[in-house]
Amino acid sequence: MRVLMTAGIYGSSGSSIVIENLADQLGKRGIEVTIGSLKFNRTPPNGAYDVTVLPVYDVSKLRRFLNNFDIVHNHHPIMNYLTFVSQKSFIYHYHGIPSFGRGELYRLSMLASVKTTNRLFDAVIAVSESGATELKRYFNLKNIYTIYNGVDISRFRDELEEKFRKGKPQLLFVGNLYEHKKVEELIVALKELINIYPKAHLQIVGEGYTRKKLERIVLRLDLREHVSFAGFIPHTELPYYYSSCDIYVTASRCELFPLPLIEAWACGKPVVASRVPSHVELLTRSNAGELYNVGDIADLCATITDVYEHEKEYKTSAIGFARHHDWSAVADRVLKLYGLLT
Repeated sequence: MRVLMTAGIYGSSGSSIVIENLADQLGKRGIEVTIGSLKFNRTPPNGAYDVTVLPVYDVSKLRRFLNNFDIVHNHHPIMNYLTFVSQKSFIYHYHGIPSFGRGELYRLSMLASVKTTNRLFDAVIAVSESGATELKRYFNLKNIYTIYNGVDISRFRDELEEKFRKGKPQLLFVGNLYEHKKVEELIVALKELINIYPKAHLQIVGEGYTRKKLERIVLRLDLREHVSFAGFIPHTELPYYYSSCDIYVTASRCELFPLPLIEAWACGKPVVASRVPSHVELLTRSNAGELYNVGDIADLCATITDVYEHEKEYKTSAIGFARHHDWSAVADRVLKLYGLLT
């Protein structure tokens, strides 16, 4: 079997991480996998797959190229238009619709692409039941299969060195610094938390267009000793950021299955997350953290305090959930779906 995994622009996004891990695991199972993209902002790590820039500017060449594969497994809405030139089985892997700030253009293009092409999908993968609900609501789609994102438990694991600890408790956020992530709420909450925990620290890993605004908030609240911005970091270092924290925190308003949650769980860390549908789903199933009411800073502080005081009670559930969703297990679920289409 030959599979083409497609991205729009391959980079550091969660969907790119999903692509490279699935491609590697499927390749190890004897599937011939190629990662294809319009552009590679980051070179995929060495794995059991090939990599190519898609020949999208020559339709006849593109058609011949696509016909080399048995399945096109697409992870970016703009690439759904490949259905017009591909005669092979087509899967759309739905990672979500940004609905805040600069994500609006992406949202509109995604809605247009799915509405235009969805009758040509052979199957759709949603990364959570919340995602499947969105697809049904927006597009009345059928043939939806929910397959959770995964984690490499050989890399993200318990009891790694605490190389980046800066406080106690240490809170961690990992992700793109975009408006819908609402990282400012975590900073404001920290201002309150240091009244209880004078050595509390928030570490922010990632980059994005809101970083300067967040830095101004840190200065205004006089939190320079309590908040640090790590920027983009090598993925090989990321497990040590989780191991150095006590709690992973997120105030995001728009997620379906954020990878940092399961990465934190694999490292045995509890999660405090905003009460949005996907977080409710994942924390209910994992039993590895607690939810706070969206936008309620007092509730966020109280929830962090409660989880910190009982953090060891979440460890077994966190690691157990992560192990059930190792990338190897996720690849088996995807391979089962491939079998239904070929």
